[in-house]
Formats: sequence, structure tokens, C-alpha cells
Amino acid sequence: MVALRLQTAAALLALAAFLPLLGIPAPPLPDTPPVLPWTSRPGAAGLLWLAHTAEIPPWVSAASAMALHAANSALLAALLPALFTPRAAALAALIYAAHPLQADTLALPFLAATLPASTLALSAALAFLRHHRLAGAGLALAALSFEPAAAAMAPVLLLLAGKDAGGKTLSWLTAAGGAAWLAALRASWPHLTGEWPWFGVFALRAVFLALFPLALTPAPDLRVEPAQALLAVAAVAIVGWMAWTAGRRHALGAWFLAGIGLLASVYCLPADGGARSLALPLAALAAFAALILEQADWRLSAIYIAALVLLSFSYARLWRDPVAIGMEAVRLAPRLAAPALALAPRLPPAQALELILEARRHAPPQPELATAYGRALLRAQRPNEALAEFDTALEMNPRDSAALAGRAAAWLALNQPEAARADLVRALAIEPCSVRARATLAQLGGPLPPDSRCAWTSAQRRALAAITSSR
Repeated sequence: MVALRLQTAAALLALAAFLPLLGIPAPPLPDTPPVLPWTSRPGAAGLLWLAHTAEIPPWVSAASAMALHAANSALLAALLPALFTPRAAALAALIYAAHPLQADTLALPFLAATLPASTLALSAALAFLRHHRLAGAGLALAALSFEPAAAAMAPVLLLLAGKDAGGKTLSWLTAAGGAAWLAALRASWPHLTGEWPWFGVFALRAVFLALFPLALTPAPDLRVEPAQALLAVAAVAIVGWMAWTAGRRHALGAWFLAGIGLLASVYCLPADGGARSLALPLAALAAFAALILEQADWRLSAIYIAALVLLSFSYARLWRDPVAIGMEAVRLAPRLAAPALALAPRLPPAQALELILEARRHAPPQPELATAYGRALLRAQRPNEALAEFDTALEMNPRDSAALAGRAAAWLALNQPEAARADLVRALAIEPCSVRARATLAQLGGPLPPDSRCAWTSAQRRALAAITSSR
């Protein structure tokens, strides 16, 4: 009865803390079909495809993600009593349920699609602890189709519960998961080659935010000087070694080491555009935090969990306003170009120009910034200046279809349709599935390339059909 109450409390807290996410607005119509990670995450890709095909309303997607998070919280509450004292298990389950770091995963569809991995991995761990090895193996393998980082489940369970939990089955799962993880790494390798020096900063930041979740942002700036990056990696290695030696005698070290291992896994295998879900690492980091708080006065623990709920609720409310969450991301990562690029189209032209200009001062030259600046100039009715920006972008990358489409719009604003048509034909030769380029060329009466390979969403097809039917 006590265990059931804890599971119910964790599930309800998980729903209550992130209730404002139900008000997230629909995203703007994308210019190209969604790119689904079939190779490394076929299960998550299937969920995203279903959401795009069925045109599920944003609140339904958010509610589904919250329901999965509630299920994960209840599963953790069922799992931990087998490894912890009742008080530590309750603290860990409630911290996990209410932690603000969950908000990004719940709010971003491509991260929310990986949540079934946590559900399946936690269910597998629970099955192994109850000596249902065949069911545990099946659930663990299914988790890999949603998130390759779930491969860490078997070695983490071996670390925490020993071979008694799964015996040779866990060893085989560790090998199979390692193979799946390495296969997924091939898809992430180009991104990782530029990001790997900052793993130490990522890990230290995640551990700090797990304990003190302040200044949260969906786009953190992890870049530091090489010497600082090296020091961060050394710090993680030293603390990890201390946790390894302490883990043989005390659960605190074992859970911390499990958290570092899970952080390393999700860091190496980002879901989309470098974004990383912390749903799996938080299971271990919440347990680590609970072991620290276990010896404290229960009133202090209650205040800590209440603070987490308030922070989560506030951060979830911020996600309801795309401009507000974008401004916060830019404020906390002013040197990154990505937050500015995402925010600029939502701002008035004058503010967008100022924002992109500031980003260009900090970021290295890149065609995306020049293209964004050109689009903002077009909105400000300054086509001549916009034309120069698109030319700059094309000097850096002659095959930049977005810059070609932008330059075509500038030519149209200058009443030169033939030049615009030529740029649109070039843009569609590079990216034949661009909605923006197709729509503009259709309005100009130009020939459109075949679209048989374009996996457009229903909304994109309707938008194109409305334009082409009016020709």
C-alpha cells in the first residue's frame, strides 16, 4: 500500500509540475519535410511520423509526453525501494518527477519522442530486479529503438545491483547495447567531432543543475577555452574515479557514477541539432540527490521538492511563449548563433536586425546568419541591402538553397522576376522539397521539379496545393 501511494504521488506530481506545457502553441509551418532519425532511433522516428501524419494538436502531444513522464516517475518509485531505504526512494522519485530539467524534453517533440526509452528501460530494470529476465531483456532491447543511450541500462544495473539482478543476461544485453550504441554513434559522429571537447563542461553543468536547477535554458553555451575544457574533463574523471572506488562501499558513489555514464551516453548521441534529453540521466542524478538529502531534516527535503515544483511550473510557463523562451535562451547564451536564429523570425524587423547583428559579433562568419539578416532586411523593406546579405551567404556556401530563395525574394521586391526565377530554379535543384521556394516559383509560373521524394506533412501539402491551384 505504501509503495502504491508513492507511485501515485510521483505520477501526480509529474503532471502537476508541468501542467502549463499543455498551452504550448503550434510550431510554424516548416520549410522542408521533417528529417526523421530512422537509422539510430526508429521507434522515435515512427512516433514523430505519426504525429506529423495525423496532425496531432500541440496540447495532445504535450499531454502524451507528460503522461509518459508520469509513468516514468511511477516506475522509478516502484523500482527504487528494492535498492534504497523507503525515505531515500520517496525523495528520489519525487525529485525525478518534479525536476525542472525535464521541461525541455517534454516541450520539444523530437526529444519527447525518446521518452518511451525511459519507460521501457525502467520497466526492464524493474523486471530484472524481480527476476523476470526474459521480459527484462525484451524491454531493454525495445528501449534501444527509441534512444540508443538506453544501452547504458544494463551496465548501470550491473553496477547498482550486481550480477544477482540479471546474471549472464545483463552481460549479453551490455554487449548488444554497446553494438547498438556504436552503430548510432556513426550517425552522430560528424556532430560529435566538433562537440567532444566540451563533454566535461556538459557533465559538470548537468550535475550542478540536477542539485540547483537555476538559469535553465534549452540552448546552453558549453564552449570554453581549451584549457578550461581540459580541466572540466579532468574534474569529471577524478570525481568519477572517486565515485567508482566509493561505489564499492556506498550507494552514493555508485549512483553518481551511473549518472556520469548516462550523461556521457546522451552527450555522444544527441537527438536533433545537438539537443539532448536528460530524462535517463536524471533517474540516477535524482537518486544521488536523494541520498544526499536522506540524512537531512524532513522539512528541508520538503522545502527542496516544493522549490523544484515551483521552478518547473515557472519554466513550463515560459515555454508557452516562444518569444519569451527564445529571449531567455539568447540571454543565457549570447555567444551562440542558434538561439538568435530561432528567435529572429518572431521579432519585429528592427529588433531582429539588432539581435542578429549582436550574434554576428560573437559567432564566427556563417551563411545562416547572413541569410537571417537578409530576411530581416526584407521584412524591413530594405531589399537592396538584403540582396547584399544573400550574396555574402552564397559566397560562403554557393549551395545554400535558403540564401538563394531569400535572394529571389529580394529580386522580386526590386521588380526583377527573371532573376528571381533563375535563383528559385537553382534553389530547387539543391533542395527540391522547399515549400517556400516552390510556392514562390509557382506564383511566378515557373516549372516545378518532381516532388515524389518529398515526405511533406499534410499541412505542407495543403499549403502548396492552395498556391498551385491558384496559378
